[in-house]
Amino acid sequence: MSYTESWSGKINRKLLKKLHIIDVAAGREKADLVLKNATYVNVFSGELDTGDIAVAEGLIVGLGSYEGREEVDMTGKIVCPGFIDAHIHLESSLVSPAEFARAVIPHGTTTVITDPHEITNVMGTDGIDYMLCATEGLPVDTQFMIPSCVPASALDESGANLDYRDIDSFFDHPRVLGLAEMMNFPGVIS
Repeated sequence: MSYTESWSGKINRKLLKKLHIIDVAAGREKADLVLKNATYVNVFSGELDTGDIAVAEGLIVGLGSYEGREEVDMTGKIVCPGFIDAHIHLESSLVSPAEFARAVIPHGTTTVITDPHEITNVMGTDGIDYMLCATEGLPVDTQFMIPSCVPASALDESGANLDYRDIDSFFDHPRVLGLAEMMNFPGVIS
């Protein structure tokens, strides 16, 4: 499966999102969502503050007084951020992505950034495609770093070999953030 978008289309889409975020933060446009009268931790003062939390394009863009296309009254409720697991090999949990989500959500993990290196070692790009599809729509926001070297080194055996063309084909996918860790340490040293 290949994900392609023209460079001009990609740049324009990202620019429009950023402009919307800036305009919402500045109060010039309505937020996509406003959590009205929410209590939240002010990490600078260490105190609990109350106010509106503005969200645009899935990002918290402001605290204070905002209007939104959708507004939820949070009076008497405390809002706290979810945990982000910044590096995981989700397939190494030995459960399906859906079961993984069921296990971590109750403990506060809302986002994972996964490097599907092991499944890619076995299945190649089909493994990456599977992980992208199996994590779509889960309650855990699953973002990806694409394996940089499969197999990890010339000393390893694997079920697949990836080159730059295989890796590059995934970078237009909206949940692919970048290139994963470099595991070919003999190649780096030489």
